[in-house]
Amino acid sequence: MKGRLLRRKGMTMLEVIIGAVLLSMVLICTLLLLSTMASLWCKGASGTGANSYASLAMRKLVLDVEHGRSAYVSGSQLVVTFPYCNPSTGDYEKTVPGVTAAYYLSGATGSEAGGTFLWKSIGAGKTRLAKNVESMSFAVTGSGLIRITLTGRDVEGGAVSPNLIQQSVKLRNS
Repeated sequence: MKGRLLRRKGMTMLEVIIGAVLLSMVLICTLLLLSTMASLWCKGASGTGANSYASLAMRKLVLDVEHGRSAYVSGSQLVVTFPYCNPSTGDYEKTVPGVTAAYYLSGATGSEAGGTFLWKSIGAGKTRLAKNVESMSFAVTGSGLIRITLTGRDVEGGAVSPNLIQQSVKLRNS
């Protein structure tokens, strides 16, 4: 018996097939696990991006709007009138008319009918405040309180993840 084992030079075909099947099963399970983890990571990253875009847009909008004197909603735009800011003192003068700004969603140039960029328009001048804002709505009360609802959006790896943020702003100079 000892001599026969020493003369054996390799593995049988059955042993090779069983080894290949076991190795294939391990590789398939590993690839499925990696694929699932990558999909979950993309969804999580997209949610984080949407939250960042929505939070940034809301922050910029609130910091700008809170200095207003009066506001109203015109279609899908928020129109805010600001008091005059004296350039020499930096103080607001509530009795002197100031500028009026409109906040709206548009495309990359600010002139399109719709889009995902948040714009501020004063006269002919436009300033892009944020990007990836899917929707925005406003409600203005008589007491100078503005309710802003904003949805940020991020598309990451094919996963669309919207994030809704709502905040109320009191006009400081009303």
